[in-house]
Amino acid sequence: MNKSQTRISTAAGRRVFSSNHSAFICATLLCLLLALGARASTVTKKTLAPGTRFATEVFICDSGKPGPVIMITAGVHGNEPAGTLAAESIRQFELLRGTLVIVPRANVPALDANKRLIPGLNTNLSNLNRNFARANTNEPPRGELAEAIWSLAQKYKPTWLVDLHEGYDFNQLNEKSVGSSVIAATDVESRAAADIMLAAVNQTITDEKLKFTRRGPPIDGSLARAASEHLHIPSMILETTSKQPMDKRVGQHLVMVQALLGHLGMVGAANAESISVKTSPVKAAPIRVALYKGPGTGGAGPTNLLARLGNQPETSITQVTPEEIKTGILTNFDVAIFAGGSGSKQAEALGEDGRAQILQFVSKGGGYVGICAGAYLATSGYSWSLALVNARTVSPKWQRGRGSVKLELTEHGRDILGGETGQFDCIYHNGPIVKADTKADLPPIEPLAHFRTELAENGSPVGVMIDSPAIFAAPFNQGHVICVSPHPEQTPGLEEFIPHAVQWVAPTKTNQPKHSTPDAE
Repeated sequence: MNKSQTRISTAAGRRVFSSNHSAFICATLLCLLLALGARASTVTKKTLAPGTRFATEVFICDSGKPGPVIMITAGVHGNEPAGTLAAESIRQFELLRGTLVIVPRANVPALDANKRLIPGLNTNLSNLNRNFARANTNEPPRGELAEAIWSLAQKYKPTWLVDLHEGYDFNQLNEKSVGSSVIAATDVESRAAADIMLAAVNQTITDEKLKFTRRGPPIDGSLARAASEHLHIPSMILETTSKQPMDKRVGQHLVMVQALLGHLGMVGAANAESISVKTSPVKAAPIRVALYKGPGTGGAGPTNLLARLGNQPETSITQVTPEEIKTGILTNFDVAIFAGGSGSKQAEALGEDGRAQILQFVSKGGGYVGICAGAYLATSGYSWSLALVNARTVSPKWQRGRGSVKLELTEHGRDILGGETGQFDCIYHNGPIVKADTKADLPPIEPLAHFRTELAENGSPVGVMIDSPAIFAAPFNQGHVICVSPHPEQTPGLEEFIPHAVQWVAPTKTNQPKHSTPDAE
């Protein structure tokens, strides 16, 4: 193969992009996701690092015609799933020439844990993207997984390498993050290719501050840097921004890869009916939890939740801000938790856009757990509340005090939250005292626990708290909600209540109902 066939000049890149300019303007990201080809002529599946915990699939997509060999990797960091989803779609492209060598899930243990680093390894080996041969050295890759990936590159001798990643923030807004950038090697071909991809993806972005930038070179020890330095091929890292919805990030990866492959003559014009994009969730932690962090939060609850949910294999937990929620970040999670503080201040910080994002998230199958202030936020009785549940507070006098009260679980509550029988103590601090509301478009709530004693300070009404729902649940379209008025996450011995609630509201693959209903007559 003539290497000149695979090289790009900046001028040529501008000419190719110009010829496709109108197509990028007219197509939305969603249309492009459905438009990048049907299937490579021949797709062979192999296993990398077989028989080890790093075993992962490799797809060799061969057009049957001479052309560039492009190696595409994704999932090198386990908390960056958009590239993995994009890679699963790229392997369906219809190739006109050349070959794609695709590793969609490069770091299976980290992806399964939804963690950036490889679990169970020493610090000096846990970051896969620092384990490849550094510049100006003859050192081999370090660690079993890096060795396997590098051996794959040596076997197929790619003429290009593209590694799909995600940053945590927009590079133009936060120079500490590389999100929304193309990190290109220093050679002319890499920089010119980066400019073609930037031009393509930036046509889909209206806000100048959120557009992609070119950076470089890739960090020493990364796969892309090693490919540039030791294989002497054009290489780059594509970084989307994890604050954005998943479909947008996947789409941006596809736009950029399509631009490169199109220039190299490896794919033809998009055909909107020719591909069915794989969008099933990446296998990560079983439950991905977003914890609200912003105005209206306080106390020890969030700290306790971060510690409890962040240190178990069943869940991962990430704090999200009101601004991030407004951009659609909840699409990356299974469950959202809104903890104690002030429900009205949380609502104010979220604004109409943020509240709409939460409603959409739960409506489409997400889980919601509201604790104290978060329970207020979920109710239906305030102009600022979400109306996720058909419940309203019984009195405008909400400052009932702080102390220990007695709770008692219902039978279904014990099934969901744990095996507590009889009455037990739980910390309470001005949580909502509710009764059923009469919203015709909302199903009734189901009590999971009742208050059996009460606090009634500051002139709040006496008697209304006893036997009222302390913890209650309800469906909301395809999603599920649990509201918790007291604070089990701050009560010794009850720390498992919220993790159990998270597991129950999380999306499930089964069709079994989550709410107990009377038998049909």
